[in-house]
Amino acid sequence: MKNTIKIEQYDNFAIAENNELCILQNGFDFYKITKQQKADYARGNVIACTYIQDSFAFFTTSLFIIALSLIIYFAYYDYTLIDSNYMIATLILMINIPIHELGHILILKLFYKPAKVKIGFKFMFIFPAFYVDTSFSYLLPKYKKISVFLGGTLFNALFLLTSFILFPDMLHYYYVLIVNMLVNFLPIIKSDGYYSFMAIFNKHTFNKGKKRTRIEDFIRGFIMYLCMLGASYVL
Repeated sequence: MKNTIKIEQYDNFAIAENNELCILQNGFDFYKITKQQKADYARGNVIACTYIQDSFAFFTTSLFIIALSLIIYFAYYDYTLIDSNYMIATLILMINIPIHELGHILILKLFYKPAKVKIGFKFMFIFPAFYVDTSFSYLLPKYKKISVFLGGTLFNALFLLTSFILFPDMLHYYYVLIVNMLVNFLPIIKSDGYYSFMAIFNKHTFNKGKKRTRIEDFIRGFIMYLCMLGASYVL
């Protein structure tokens, strides 16, 4: 069925497929293959077979919680991009980084327990960033895949909603966290919004050449820099 992914686990690899898509997973490498190519690969014994049904409800609930947290924040608190509390605001953002990455991991594991994750550090243009490799989300149906990409921002939103109740006096330090949540939705950088946008249109980002990837990263990073520079004048 279109909204269900079938995952067949073999000795050293797995194959996920539905009526529209067929993906081969080997370690942390993922390849889009045809049905005929699957017949060439799938000659061994199937160790396990899993069916994963999509969940549009989980996806829409995640978006609702994220939107609700931002609406409440902007409705009740004056937002500024930079002020004298910048160091405390940055510290709160640093606390939220593991919360953000934990959100990706827990939701991926919720949908597909055999999934493996890698945690690393990289530079996005000139910006340092920690990340969780959620490549195993490629094996999930569309809306569960997007839910994994949004999982980090969802957990940040839950933290923000909790703070409204338990730590209301601290919320004027949260502006760096807020801008980080918003930037994560920009499809011009390789962040949660970018991967979610690609998944909506059933596009995939694996198997691109290094040169093309670096050029795209530079362009997206430069555009993000211009957006944040513009925001600093407006807000």
